[in-house]
Amino acid sequence: MRGLRGFTERAYRFLTAPVIPGSRTRVMDLLLIVWFAVLAALDLLKSVVNWALGWDSLIYVDAARAMLKGGDAWGPAGGAALFAGPPTSLLPYFAFVWLPDPLIAAGGAAIAAACAIYVLRKLQLPGWWLLFPPVFVAILAGSSALPVTALIVRGGPIAEGFAVALRPYAVLPLAMLGRWRSIAVAGAIAVVTAPFLDWPRFLGKLDVIRDLLDDETGGGKSAAATWWLIPIAVVCLFLLGRRRAAWLVVPALWPYAQMYYAVIALPIIAEVPLVAVALAMDFPGIVVVGLVAQVIVERLRGRDLGWRSAPRATEALPRSAATG
Repeated sequence: MRGLRGFTERAYRFLTAPVIPGSRTRVMDLLLIVWFAVLAALDLLKSVVNWALGWDSLIYVDAARAMLKGGDAWGPAGGAALFAGPPTSLLPYFAFVWLPDPLIAAGGAAIAAACAIYVLRKLQLPGWWLLFPPVFVAILAGSSALPVTALIVRGGPIAEGFAVALRPYAVLPLAMLGRWRSIAVAGAIAVVTAPFLDWPRFLGKLDVIRDLLDDETGGGKSAAATWWLIPIAVVCLFLLGRRRAAWLVVPALWPYAQMYYAVIALPIIAEVPLVAVALAMDFPGIVVVGLVAQVIVERLRGRDLGWRSAPRATEALPRSAATG
């Protein structure tokens, strides 16, 4: 065990050494850049071949159009796939129902890209994290996952409350960090907008929506796709400490999680490079491999953050240790 710990420490020193003396880019960073670039190039190729851009924006706007007409937002509406979110997810998209589809697709991707740049700057992450496949795919899709992450990184009960209203999974990190006022704001948004949104149809179609999610995502990318991976993921999250677990719980455990859900982990992603490597791959449950590897390496290096290492609810968002 002592020899293995020594090897781990030597490997860590090598990976954290600058690529060139005086450079702020480490060997580990270079390896991540190459890995992300290869996978991002494949994602871009798939998007070009399929003539796909901003597909998530189109799905949401088509659903908003259907709801405004009194139709079924969760039925066929002309989008690339069927909408499967709660009614509050559509709130910002009602403003764009009058725009032509090409403009919606391009605009959705542009907004997602702007939010990604904002998040990276706010967290002091280097620009090459734009190649991180969850971020890159979210930009190509025009997904609201990046605006939601931007709202959370912006901070404050109102911004975080809107984030939860738009993407309900955002409630998990906020609850784990004790940001109850933000959750209360999200609840207030749901109550105030309820008379104008088609909640009865959504609640009546939950079984259909669940089947749709299973069909569209193949069970999702988190450990929830394979039941026996769930306890392993839970143990790993516990061992990584409450603060990091809060930001990793969505890609690790949220049912039917898609790749770009992992952008919510950006506040701590530079601290867990082995998890980042796994999250870059589009395989169900692969995140657990990254979690296990990260825990093993940190234990071998003698790190023991523990569950009590969480910041206070009022503490600012964590800054990334990565630079470059």
